[in-house]
Amino acid sequence: MIKERALGDAEAIFAMHIGSELPTGSIALVSGPLSAAVSFFKVKIEGKGGHAAQPHFTVDPIVAASFAVLALQQLISREADPLHSAVCFYFLVHYP
Repeated sequence: MIKERALGDAEAIFAMHIGSELPTGSIALVSGPLSAAVSFFKVKIEGKGGHAAQPHFTVDPIVAASFAVLALQQLISREADPLHSAVCFYFLVHYP
């Protein structure tokens, strides 16, 4: 941002982040990027119930959600430039 002059004549940018890996009262400094931006998203996967004797007529949302989780994991390893930092983190899979 400084190089592109996004903030005018700024010479430095400082940010603060709270983490549990340091002892209380400690301060750590790092040069360069450290934290990531945040984007929220929701995905709704719907299934179709049926009888266990005819599973081929059902759509199992648990299996579909599992495939979605695996696909998201592969986004970073297969789509992002390995020379740039990237993280895809999701923390909740909820069944109503």
